Amino acid sequence: MSGVPRFDYFQTEENVTLTVLKKGAKLEDCKVAYSERYITVMVEGKIIFEGKLQGDVDQSRFEVNCTPAKVEVKMPKLATGRWAALLEKGGSHPAAASFVSKNWDAVEKQVAEDEEKEELEGDAAVNRMFKKIYEDASDDVKKAMIKSFSESNGTVLSTNWDEIREKKVEVKPPACMEYKKFDN
Repeated sequence: MSGVPRFDYFQTEENVTLTVLKKGAKLEDCKVAYSERYITVMVEGKIIFEGKLQGDVDQSRFEVNCTPAKVEVKMPKLATGRWAALLEKGGSHPAAASFVSKNWDAVEKQVAEDEEKEELEGDAAVNRMFKKIYEDASDDVKKAMIKSFSESNGTVLSTNWDEIREKKVEVKPPACMEYKKFDN
């Protein structure tokens, strides 16, 4: 998950409104700081947006609105007119710069270790076993598993490609059941 929430803005001649998407934001947890055209939006003490605005705004008339999905800051402009962009060039919000890159190989390794340690019961344990067999198998074993399972309507699972390569795998229902073919 990205550390930088998405944001957008719209403007009129008199106002510019910044919208930062942030789920679960409460009005009492939202804070907006402004100093010398530099704006910082925080939720629960964490910075979710910051940057240097294209023009000056009237801090005393800011309107902050927090909904369950976003934080909206309406800022009256000191000088009427349209801005070319919300932020000055090169003034992109540093929240993006503070994003720490993750080592996804380490994350993947940790998830694999956690899955190995997790104890499953019933169908989940059986499914994990078959998944492990399939992942570690050669291409011939994978082909055999796919062919046998699909041709037998899920009643046979073979890992021997030489045995089932040229023949159709017959349906073999469990001992207490009977297979009936449905005609459409």
